[in-house]
Amino acid sequence: MKRRLALLRCLLSLLLASIALATGAQQVAPATGADRAARFDAVFERVVGPSSMDSSFVDYDANLERLRVLLPPGDKARDVQFRSVYCSSERWKDSAKGLAYATDALARAQAAGDIASQGRAIFCRVDFLSVLKGGKQALEEAGRMVALLQNSEERQLFAEALSLRGSLLSDMGEQAKALLDFQRARASYREAGIEHEIDALMMLTAVAYRRMGDWAQAERYFTHAINRMEEQRDWERVVTYNIQLGYLYDEAGDPNKAEAPLREALAVARSHQDDASIASVQIAMATVLIDQKQFDAAFDLLAQAQSFAQTREDHWNADVLALLSGQALAGTGEHQAALAHYRVAQPLIERDGNERYLATLFRARSASEEALGETTAALADYKRYSDLQSSLQGKMRFQQNRLLEYEYEIRRRDFENRRLRAEAASRLQQVKALQSIRHWQRLALLLGALLVALLVWLALRQWRKSGTLRTLAMTDSLTGIASRRAIEAGLDHELGLAAASGQPLSVLMLDLDHFKAINDLHGHAAGDRILREASAIWKRLLRGQDQLGRIGGEEFLILCPDTNREQAQMVATRLLEATRAHGLADIDPALTLTVSIGIAQFEPGDTREALLARADAALYRAKDRGRNRVES
Repeated sequence: MKRRLALLRCLLSLLLASIALATGAQQVAPATGADRAARFDAVFERVVGPSSMDSSFVDYDANLERLRVLLPPGDKARDVQFRSVYCSSERWKDSAKGLAYATDALARAQAAGDIASQGRAIFCRVDFLSVLKGGKQALEEAGRMVALLQNSEERQLFAEALSLRGSLLSDMGEQAKALLDFQRARASYREAGIEHEIDALMMLTAVAYRRMGDWAQAERYFTHAINRMEEQRDWERVVTYNIQLGYLYDEAGDPNKAEAPLREALAVARSHQDDASIASVQIAMATVLIDQKQFDAAFDLLAQAQSFAQTREDHWNADVLALLSGQALAGTGEHQAALAHYRVAQPLIERDGNERYLATLFRARSASEEALGETTAALADYKRYSDLQSSLQGKMRFQQNRLLEYEYEIRRRDFENRRLRAEAASRLQQVKALQSIRHWQRLALLLGALLVALLVWLALRQWRKSGTLRTLAMTDSLTGIASRRAIEAGLDHELGLAAASGQPLSVLMLDLDHFKAINDLHGHAAGDRILREASAIWKRLLRGQDQLGRIGGEEFLILCPDTNREQAQMVATRLLEATRAHGLADIDPALTLTVSIGIAQFEPGDTREALLARADAALYRAKDRGRNRVES
């Protein structure tokens, strides 16, 4: 919904406040010829380059006005560049006119073959389409931008496209896909040379976690972001992030706790006389007041926000205002008036495809219809609400499972990228060392180079021998996974981290069922093969931070850092199902491989022995209760 638009403005600083635009234009001194073009290029770099990611709203829009003044007459290439960013100016109060301007900018960029300008023009189109035609059409356009830039050299712009599409996906309820886009955007920013975290991207990530119901993770993101913005005196984002924190507490079932961040947001917005931010805070506060059953106070705030909305031409937050106004009126017993507001809200919400808001509307309308004696309509709406709510809950569970899979793939790619960068840095260091040696005198160079080469060779030889011995000691020779010594050392390390940070830690103890019988019936070669295949299956399904080791015979141990018992249960279930599905037809068509799994979560004061003893006890419960199951 429209909360997404505020986040997109925060992410890319593309829809900015109109304060001091005329002043910004007046500060540009007249320029002509090559000097004018050079000054245009310098300002354009500030608008689209890495520094734009941390630019304030006012500075960004002032730079757009400077570009307008500096644009060299008759310079078609720079005119294309200018139009591709000027479509994001605050001057476009009328979204239909803004869409027409952005479409024309896109056509000019296509004619010029300017990929970057095409991408920026599509970005504007997405924003205007979201207002005019809803999130579904905007998502299609965002996908077009991602496809356009995927194989281009515009890595920063590609990251912006991924962030935009991820925000739309998050609004549609596709949180796992959204988080994958956010992770890819983060990597693309790194490729563009932007090493620091992009605050607005972290904000979008926090919103996705909030919508998945991961309140603790989202709260950490929001609180960290607010502290950073206060340090940087970025008051626009301080307001936005406090609003999001208020929504988080309210959705987590604690509306009283939501009041403090929302009061802070309102105070900051009023101190800067920002009517749009004030209205956004009023909507958030009204949401909390409705949950607290303070309906009259909520309606008063909504009326104030509605007054601001009527000054705009883009139907600002019309769906949310209509829905909340209906709820406030219903709370005071004015159910006929509430139904009129719901009739206004429904097509707007359906156009955006926001199922969470649609479920809220059906439930609220059902209550009003029941109060008016319209039982048939009330039952129909309640059935719609119930079906939609069941679908949303199913999606949330599905998204959490998909997220585990995505996180594994993302971390695997990150590890590979870090390894490649480390190898490149090592090679560069070797080249620099050789270049410095060339400055020696020839005789010293010859003797020194021979000596260094000999020492390096001996050191590498010794290092390789030591590495081989360490690998043999820390790796299980049969399965290639961590040995008992290695996995116990890993557990000691993770126990120390969990005790210091307070983060959860779970361990899984696995035992292949009836393995001795398999060995006796089919031979040790078949047993060894099963151990290798089971290890490979589990390793492939685990996440990047999880560690798998063999602790003896057919027993294995898995460490799951930053994972509570419920999340570990999901991981164990996946391993259980994959083991059961693995075929052994070439050994024995009737043979089915199963595993029993015991789970234990770290508790303060736990030693390694205590934690493993609980996991072992859970494993033996699984064995006693019939095997092929998970116990915790």
